[in-house]
Amino acid sequence: MAQSWRLPTLALMAAVWAGCGSVGDGQRVIEGIEVSDAYAAEPVSTDVAAVYLTIRNHGTIPDTLTGALAPIAGMVHLHRMAGGRAPMRAIEVIEVPAGGQLQLRPGSLHIMLMALTRRPRVGDTIEVTVQLAHAGDVAVRVPIVSYLEVGERAVVGTQDEPR
Repeated sequence: MAQSWRLPTLALMAAVWAGCGSVGDGQRVIEGIEVSDAYAAEPVSTDVAAVYLTIRNHGTIPDTLTGALAPIAGMVHLHRMAGGRAPMRAIEVIEVPAGGQLQLRPGSLHIMLMALTRRPRVGDTIEVTVQLAHAGDVAVRVPIVSYLEVGERAVVGTQDEPR
């Protein structure tokens, strides 16, 4: 009789944990938001690195990417490449449409990590937390890949970016 609390408590804990989403390298699901396909190119210096990922909104209301955090960076901004030889610029927010997705990819939208505390190498994994207005903070592990792999992945991302 003294152990009768264990099964319901364990079941409740499992349900809460399952509701928090699954975590894997480069992927996390929470509150109808799925963050996947995360990666970053090995930086050539300790100054900056760019993070690319996809955010899918399985919900019925739009969400907004408002920022990101990364323990490896002294500063983190959302950036948009203006195209061609035009410079990139910091932006405040990016919409994640209801029932749609947002792709951050090379030559387009990305998360810029600045003032890195160390230079991550191919095969390393860094922690990045994307901040969404409705779903809240979603932490994801981001694998560091070679520039060759970044180029191969960029060919896949052909969706028009939101304005």
